Amino acid sequence: MSERFFLATPPRDGVAVLVGDEARHLARVLRAKVGDAVTVFDGRGQAWEATVAALGREKVSLDIGAAHPTETVGRRSLTLAVALPKGDRQKWMVEKITELGVARLVPLITTRGVAEATDAATARLERGVIEACKQCGRDTLMEIGGAESITGVLAAIAAETRKMIADPGGVPLAAPLFTEHDTSTAVLVLVGPEGGFTSAEVAAAEAAGATRVSLGHHILRVETAAIAAAARLA
Repeated sequence: MSERFFLATPPRDGVAVLVGDEARHLARVLRAKVGDAVTVFDGRGQAWEATVAALGREKVSLDIGAAHPTETVGRRSLTLAVALPKGDRQKWMVEKITELGVARLVPLITTRGVAEATDAATARLERGVIEACKQCGRDTLMEIGGAESITGVLAAIAAETRKMIADPGGVPLAAPLFTEHDTSTAVLVLVGPEGGFTSAEVAAAEAAGATRVSLGHHILRVETAAIAAAARLA
């Protein structure tokens, strides 16, 4: 059995426990048996081989075996602050940017935004991150931050972070944006709604040190823009 499972609680004394959706999937959907081998990860960069020790309807106990090498993190940590699209497009976007290695997603509050990051929506996005990590082999969960305005996001990030805002009139993102001696370890990209950022929002971002970057010649959907930025920078 090659399935991967997320541990909400790290192992202790060589034992791990799956609960909730993870336990139900292993016990009911896959019909696992005691002794079956699985892989588990803690969402913090660590994974282990494990063996099913006991099965219950809502709980599965595992004996932890060999640890996998700790997942390496890229040179630069990428945060995407995105004005969320509607419906299933959110889930699709989260799946793809998780696969591409984005470290953090911040739902962005904008003048022309069309979707709110409610508690229920955030919970769905977090579950989408787990499912994407299980599928793609990533051991570190992408963080879903709280909803923020442009000024709020820019005020909260570290001073050494490279800041960018997606804008059709900006420098092409395909151009070299980092010099050989650039020591920045974090990047923030602001992605607006399909109606675009207002001129005031762009001005506020530039005043905070953000560079305007273009993601291509065509008008992109929100999720496409986020994925394009992730593919270039993550």
